[in-house]
Formats: sequence, structure tokens, C-alpha cells
Amino acid sequence: MASLADRLTKIEALEADLPRKAAPIIQPGTGMFFVDWYVMGAAQRTMAQSRGFRAMIETRNFPGAAILLRTQIDTAMRINGLRYLDRPEEQLSEVFQGEKTFRQLDSWEETDKERPKKMQDVFLRGKLVEEAPWIDPVYEKTSDFVHLSFRPLFSSIYHLDDDTRTISFAINGEDQTTDESDYFEICDAFFDVTKLTGTFILAILTGRHGCGEADG
Repeated sequence: MASLADRLTKIEALEADLPRKAAPIIQPGTGMFFVDWYVMGAAQRTMAQSRGFRAMIETRNFPGAAILLRTQIDTAMRINGLRYLDRPEEQLSEVFQGEKTFRQLDSWEETDKERPKKMQDVFLRGKLVEEAPWIDPVYEKTSDFVHLSFRPLFSSIYHLDDDTRTISFAINGEDQTTDESDYFEICDAFFDVTKLTGTFILAILTGRHGCGEADG
């Protein structure tokens, strides 16, 4: 069975994999437009969050790692959502210039009232789940850490005494109780989400600029 260190090594390898595969696609002199800039920003965010995630795991900061997993899903949602934009280049220009946020953009899909659906989280999440159904429960669990709930409290409990009905807390930012298997699970989920995001990024770049090493 793969150890925690093995899992982190696999995640680190993905960080190197993305620029290696993107380099043959984005050659010097390649014309870059707003969609490309958005995708390149997503690639940078994906790699930065991956580095941060590994640091959180190494320091046993489970809540911090869960938040980074949730934001990695957020990147996947938006990159996957690019194909649902009504006029991608024009719309991302509006985002770039600060005229609109991404969630204010119209998709080419319509509601029952014949109005365009907006690129909001509920829409983007649904479209991503169509591609990867396993994302849905991961999204739900990690959202508890993004939006303050009682979930982070559990990692501060270091002793329960049933006889005296007392609870001892350690409020010091360190994870006290999360099982090793939970660390395995979150690392595996982060690897899968990061690989999915990288696949979306490489597919878009390949579609726009020709063949590269997008396979594998």
C-alpha cells in the first residue's frame, strides 16, 4: 500500500508534468488571447495550490489541505466551464478589464424561461459532475472547511473521557485526531482533481494551438 510520502511524490510529479506537456503546445511566438491567458492563469493556480497542499499535509494541517482541495475543484469547474461560454473571447475580455466577474457571464445554455444560465457555482458544479461524478461528494465534504462549520472543531479534540464526560481541546492550529487513512483519502482526491484539471487545461491548449504531448 502506498504511503503518505508516496502519495505526495505522485502529486509533486503532476506539478512538473503540466508545464512539460504544455511547453510543446505553446511555442515561442504563439499568438495569445484572453482565453489563453485565463487558461495559463489556471495552470499557475493549479500548480501553486498543489505546492500549498503538499505543505499542509506535511505539517498535518488537515483543514488547510481540505480548503486547497476545494479550491482545486473550483479551478476544474471554471476551466471545464469555458466550453459553455456564449462568446468566450469577448466575455473573458470583460472579466480581464474588470467589467464583469466570471460568475456574471452568460452560458449558451438556456433556462426554462429562455434566459441564459450564468456561470455560477451551481451551474459549473453540475457540468463538472457530468464529466466526473466522483467530484460531487468531495465538493460537499470540503465545502464544510471553506465555509465555517463545526468540521474544523473536530480536529482540535485530542481527548474524550466517557467516564467523566469531558472533552479536552488543543487550539493550536495542529491536527489532533484525523486518522492516517483520512490523509490518504484526501491526497488521493487531490491527485485526481489535479490530474483532471491538467487534462482540461492541456485539451484546451491543444485544441487552440495544435498538437502537443497532451496524452498520458
